[in-house]
Amino acid sequence: MSHDVKFSQDITNFQRYGNYTYEYDEVGNVIFNSSSNDFSQVYLALPLPNFVYDNTKIVSFYDPTFTEFVPSTTAAAIPNAEQLQGDLEASLQANAELVKRLDDLIAVNESTPSLADNIASKQVILELRKSLGEGRVDSDFSSNFPYTPVKKESNIVSDANTKN
Repeated sequence: MSHDVKFSQDITNFQRYGNYTYEYDEVGNVIFNSSSNDFSQVYLALPLPNFVYDNTKIVSFYDPTFTEFVPSTTAAAIPNAEQLQGDLEASLQANAELVKRLDDLIAVNESTPSLADNIASKQVILELRKSLGEGRVDSDFSSNFPYTPVKKESNIVSDANTKN
């Protein structure tokens, strides 16, 4: 069955029963008679009317002017070169003060180790001593550097009893 006959039959079925099998081209447009050389038989043209709007009704509900991209009408005072130079010097002085304070804090931190550094060092030393068999838990060691093992009285008494 040729496309022209099929198209005519599709139109007749649509007129009689209201059924029409739609076909689509490769980009998704609805086509009616793909074998026709007449463009108006292949695609359906829908006229788009140019509506005339009543601007007074639109303005009563909406503000039709653009406010996002309109430059401000008030001219800001443009600072002169002397004012800009003063602002630059003030910023440079503030930056120099901040750099000095930062350097002082770094020097203090490097000269006195922090509590976190002390705790980390203690944990490393204790773990090494435990791995050497000098103790099993943190309480087996002194709380002061170099965290040497603490001899317990109960161990000495039990050692004396085992010798007798």
